[in-house]
Order: sequence, then structure tokens, then C-alpha cells
Amino acid sequence: MGLFDDFTKPALAAGPPADTTRPDPVGALRPLNDATWGRMQYDYQHGRTKGETTHMPALDEHFKWMPGYCNVWTGWPGDGKTEFIYQLLLLRAVFKRKKSAIFSPENMPEEQIYDQLIHALTGQNPDRSWANHLAMPRYALAKEFVREHFIVVYPGKGMGRTPQHLLGYFEAAIAKHGVMHCLLDPWNKVDHSAMNSLGGYEAYLTNVLGQLTDWTVDTKQSLTITAHPKRLDGMKYGQARPIPDGTSISGGQTWENMAHVIGTVYRPYKHVPRTDPLFREVAIYLHKIKSHKLVGFPGSIGEGSERPDISLSYDWQQARYLLNGVSPLACATAEGFYIPAAELNAHHAAPGLRTASPNEFNNWHPHGKPITLPAA
Repeated sequence: MGLFDDFTKPALAAGPPADTTRPDPVGALRPLNDATWGRMQYDYQHGRTKGETTHMPALDEHFKWMPGYCNVWTGWPGDGKTEFIYQLLLLRAVFKRKKSAIFSPENMPEEQIYDQLIHALTGQNPDRSWANHLAMPRYALAKEFVREHFIVVYPGKGMGRTPQHLLGYFEAAIAKHGVMHCLLDPWNKVDHSAMNSLGGYEAYLTNVLGQLTDWTVDTKQSLTITAHPKRLDGMKYGQARPIPDGTSISGGQTWENMAHVIGTVYRPYKHVPRTDPLFREVAIYLHKIKSHKLVGFPGSIGEGSERPDISLSYDWQQARYLLNGVSPLACATAEGFYIPAAELNAHHAAPGLRTASPNEFNNWHPHGKPITLPAA
């Protein structure tokens, strides 16, 4: 199937592999041969592969989905990293029918992950204890959409959780379900026990991130990793926290060097009371982008950022991120996947003519006056 078919013998499960072969150095040379020239001509005629839209135009200036990229997102616990990535993946599914594999053990069991996706897709909670809960006909349709576009990855008892094991499970999802996006959420839930045999965390991280980025390039997958920043000395609950970046993650400089993209989900007013409207405000920071021409430029949007005119907030009742007060998922395209046809047709039916009386039609008139029909 791929690089990691044998789950019992991942490359780093028990330390570095023994060098049993003497590779031919010539095999490492990549001349500009006819095959390479053919790919170059194809790119010249059709354009190079570029990052694909997030369907959030303000975010596209700084980040787009690039096949073959390893994207790392950080942020303080509870700031909404997972929910933000879930929404980006939902937008890919709704508008481009792209499928995703999700390893998110902190949100297990799997029905809770699927319900989180359904809640964000529909803007209504499937929990019937909520006053505005999702009706069963919509729930059933949303389930079909999520089932078609998402697969949860969760290795059970006795199954490995090293980075190499997880790449193997992702490859199974690629082969069986045709996924194009893989989410590893979060990094600290992966088995990193091999670090001691590789000389410590930094050497281990360099080795593993090298494997992960090589894998994304080889498979053309968009691999997303969430990673928590290190706790700061003296950090207390109820205090504003600094904006974390790649160097805030344990082994920080290695993350900055190896990942294709480093981004942050940040809530600048999480320390204020929940009743304060500012509590919902969010800012997104893109610290590193490998290719500015193809993916976007480092920058930020949202409250307190360099673009405070762009409002980004999280509506916990809808489980949606709102861009200037509107969710990109609040659209007819998304509704078509979970609203029954009869209800959808009635919802989008053309409005009746506005009338001031049974015989008066407020329509176009050469002199801007309403046309009044004589009474019967």
C-alpha cells in the first residue's frame, strides 16, 4: 500500500533501522531528463499547482490548502484549534467534496467527533436537551454527508500510535476512502517513546518531522498537526496570554525549520467573563508559509491583529466560526446536504409580491407608482 504497510515494524518504533544495504549513490541524482522536462512543460502550459481556497477569502490571503504540505497549528488549550480545523475541513467537503481522516483521541468516542462535525455543518446541536436542537430528518441527512466525507482514525488496544503507525493508518484511509486531508490532533497524544534511542527530543523531532514532510510530498496529502505551546512560568487562570508561535511548542525551532506552515488560533479575550461579547473574539496568525507565491503571505486577521477590521468570532451555540458575523457554512450549498428537499424548496421559494391591499401590486411602473387593479 505504501511506506508503512507493515504496522509491526515501523521505522522508528524501536530506534533507528540498521543499515543492511549499501545504496548506489547514483540513485540520488535527479537529472533534467525527458520525464522531468515533460512535467516542467506541463506546468508551463497549465500553471503550477497552487494552494486551494479555504472558502474564507480573508484567510486565503495568508493560508491556502497546498497538496503535499505539512501544516502545524498551535494555540493555548481551549482556544479552539480543533474546532477551527474541523470547520476548514467541512468547508473543503461542502464546496470541493474533499474527504478527510481525523485522528483526534481527545474527542473520542467517534460518535462525538461525528456529532461535532454535524453540529458545525448544520449550526444546530444534535443533543435533544438543547431548545434549538437538530431535527431528526436533518440529522439523518447530515449523517450521510459526514459519513461520505470523514473517517475517524483511532487505533485500539494493542495497536501502535507512533507517528509511523499513524501514517500507516492514514494510508489505509487514502486507499479505502480516498481522503485528501489528514488531521493529527494533538501531537502530544502520539507515542514518542523512540526519542531516547535517537538522542533526545530535538534529534527525534528532526527525524520524525523529516519523515512526515517527506510523506506529504510523496502522497500529495495535506497533513495538519495541532500542537500545544509550552506552559509559561507564572501563567495563571484569568490572565491574558501571549500569542504563541512555532517556537512556543516544545522543540520550537525545529518546528519552525521543518513544517511548511505554522499558524496560531488565538483568543485574545478568553480571560474576560463569558458574558462579555469580546469573549467570543478570535484571531488567526500565520507565522510561517513556505511558498508565499503559491500559498499566501504571513500575517493575521481578527481582533488585535494587523487586520482588526476583519471580525472573526466563535459562536458556541452554532459550533461555527463567523467571519464578519456570518459563517461560510450558512449557505445554500451546505443546506442542500442536510435540509430535506421539500423543506429546502419551501425555504428558498420566491417571495410573494408585496402588496398594500389585495388589489395593489408594488411592482415596476414607468413613473415609479404602484399599479392598482380595479376592485372586482
